Amino acid sequence: MPKKKANAGHAIATAKNTNLVELPERIAIGDHEVRPEQLYVIKDRRPRGQGPWSDEPFDKIAWRDAATGLDCILLRQASGVWGGFVAVESGHPLYGYREDAIPAGAGLTPHGGIDYAEICSRYGSEAVRVCHARMGGRASMLNTPSAEHQTADDAWWFGFVADKPGDLVPSGSKPILAREEGEVYRGIDYMYEETISLARQLRSIEAGRDLHTEPALAPPPPPRLGKPGGR
Repeated sequence: MPKKKANAGHAIATAKNTNLVELPERIAIGDHEVRPEQLYVIKDRRPRGQGPWSDEPFDKIAWRDAATGLDCILLRQASGVWGGFVAVESGHPLYGYREDAIPAGAGLTPHGGIDYAEICSRYGSEAVRVCHARMGGRASMLNTPSAEHQTADDAWWFGFVADKPGDLVPSGSKPILAREEGEVYRGIDYMYEETISLARQLRSIEAGRDLHTEPALAPPPPPRLGKPGGR
């Protein structure tokens, strides 16, 4: 008698957390040792030609900041610059605030200011989504339930992108001339420091809850379409 096939509906899907041969346990970013939870190379976002980006070995890393316990992502944008993102859970005083509605007294000061504030990206390739590597940000990566259950992740992500005046955009219209004019490429080491600084600011707000304003009462709006992982 042939063996019965296992019920595929109860299979546990392995989290797609890297497109490398394997996910390293630790990587170095500047003077920091980081334990990655996602790590991707995104070839179509990697800048062409030689530049300060040439020695950057990957284009997305997700990790949990050890000092604050907040989940963070560095993600290269389509223009070749880096974006930094930090998640807060429901109950945080700024949960649900869009970037243009953050109270001035919040004191969020990453490079160039906050220009991204949305719920977990639920669609598109995992390599470019701004979302937890784990369901709800808490389950084991290697025992992540199927994709439809990952929509339960309701973390709110704040982000910033290094494409402001004075920043070198490597895939822009004039990268060589821009360097001659003094524009600076904000590399992964710099953007990592700015991202963990944002994590500290968000954790400090949660601890002090001193915004001189009431937290958002309405549930977060749905994510914008066509903007997975920033620009």
